[in-house]
Amino acid sequence: MRRPLIVICYLFIVICIAACSREIPPTERVQELRDRFLTTDQRFTAELTADYGTHVHHFTLRFDSAARTLEVLAPPLIAGILIEVSEGGTTLRFDGAELDTGPLTADGLSPLAALPTILHQWTEGHILSAHYETFQGIATVVMTTAISDQTRHMTWFNTETGIPIKSEILAGGQLVITVTYEGSPLFGTMTPT
Repeated sequence: MRRPLIVICYLFIVICIAACSREIPPTERVQELRDRFLTTDQRFTAELTADYGTHVHHFTLRFDSAARTLEVLAPPLIAGILIEVSEGGTTLRFDGAELDTGPLTADGLSPLAALPTILHQWTEGHILSAHYETFQGIATVVMTTAISDQTRHMTWFNTETGIPIKSEILAGGQLVITVTYEGSPLFGTMTPT
C-alpha cells in the first residue's frame, strides 16, 4: 500500500517540475513586454552608434517618453541639445536654434530619431519573429520587427526583467544603428569619436 503512494507522490513532483520548467513561448513573452511598454512611461539612458558606411557617430542619449524628449549627453560638443519627439519626427532645439537631423536610411531615419522609432517598434511595430537567445551570459528574448520593407529592428530584452539590453537597426541588410541601454553589459564600452 505504501509503494503506490510513493509512486503517486513521485509522479506528482515530476509533473510539477515539468510544468514549471516549460518556457513561455517567445511570442507570448514579447507580447507581455509590449503590453507593459504600452501602459508605462519609459525613461532610460542609451549609447547609440550610427554607421553611415564612410563615418561613424557615437551618442549618449537620455529618453523620456512622458515628456516626449531626447537629451544629448555626449559627445560634449553637442551635449545639452534637447530633441522634441512628435508623431511627425524630431526637432532639435538648442539655445533657441532649431536643427533637422540628416537621414541615415533610404526611409529617412536619422540617428537621433532612432530611439523614438525603436520605442514605437516595441509597442506597435509589426513583429516578424521572436526567439530566445543567450546574450553576454544573459537569457534574452529577441524581438524582430519591420520598420519598412527595407529596414528591420531587433531588440534583446532580459527574459527575467524585460529590460532592454541592446537594439539594432538594419537597412538593406546593413547594420546602421546599434543601441546599448544603461544596465547592459555593453553600456559604457563604446569608443568615442
